[in-house]
Amino acid sequence: MKMIPNPPDWLAVAWAPYSRMSDTFSKELNGKLYCIHYLRFQFPLHAPIKYILQAFRTLQVLIAEKPQAVHVQNPPFVAGLVVYFYCLLFGARYVLHYHSAAFGKEWRWALPLQKFVARKAATNIVTSKHWADIVSSWGGHAIVMTDPYLDLPEGEPFKVGPGFNLAFVSTFAPDEPLEAVLEVARQLPEINFYITGDKRKKPESFFATAPPNVTFTGFLDPDREYPGLLRAVDAVMVLTTRDHTLQLGGCETVAVGKPLITSEWPYLREVFPKGTVYVRETADNIRDGILEAQRNQEALAKEILALRQESREAWDIQLGLLNEIVANKNGKSYT
Repeated sequence: MKMIPNPPDWLAVAWAPYSRMSDTFSKELNGKLYCIHYLRFQFPLHAPIKYILQAFRTLQVLIAEKPQAVHVQNPPFVAGLVVYFYCLLFGARYVLHYHSAAFGKEWRWALPLQKFVARKAATNIVTSKHWADIVSSWGGHAIVMTDPYLDLPEGEPFKVGPGFNLAFVSTFAPDEPLEAVLEVARQLPEINFYITGDKRKKPESFFATAPPNVTFTGFLDPDREYPGLLRAVDAVMVLTTRDHTLQLGGCETVAVGKPLITSEWPYLREVFPKGTVYVRETADNIRDGILEAQRNQEALAKEILALRQESREAWDIQLGLLNEIVANKNGKSYT
């Protein structure tokens, strides 16, 4: 990694109760992380009130800490807008780090502001060339970074059953083929399925229809129970019906060195080229993919470890480039 003589003093901001992505970057950039959040998470009715509270708290933190560079998670773009005002007043620089949801239709109403904040950033971190091209079309600078596959916390031991155990990393999001996964579980009663996700997002009747080899774990603590689950199972499955979507669960799977089952998208083949079984989101295809992962578990695990090492080396190069971009004081103006 290219060394920067005087790397900037970083601070990371995420408007969420917890952010693995922001936590990773704050550690790698030797900065502090502030997860700033009030009221209920991902509850649109609270957004106007909590955004005001979070904006004031963010400015309070930034003015007290006075960082030279700020890493801010997007969405919501409002967090980036608040950071922009701080940088305008104090001569600092910021980078926006995008989840693919930032480009979704639910944020189209704010596209003019999104473009403005993107243009004013020193750079915009995205997870694929597809999203980089979009940000570039807005007039913003973009850099592609996926995940450094850092070791997760050891976590607490998670009890699993005898035989082959599979974790399906889910948040009960609309792009997850959950019904197909439950159908596969019915077809494979000898395999134990552990499905993550906040159970409050589904009615009780949904869980009552699941086969007996399915365990709904509920929301798991990201530093204790969740890594314990990933380390305990034999393979991990993370699926999406949307293209150009980087799966944090897939990155965490690589980090713990477990075989991965993911969706058959060109982008995901590019991000996870080894140690991975690719499936389409039909019950038959998912079933066949799980059985393939079970047969080739040992070989897939070795490939995943090789992928982790290769990706880490590439990520170090990009991290050096990020520091270089932000340290360049002759870059974009905030006026």
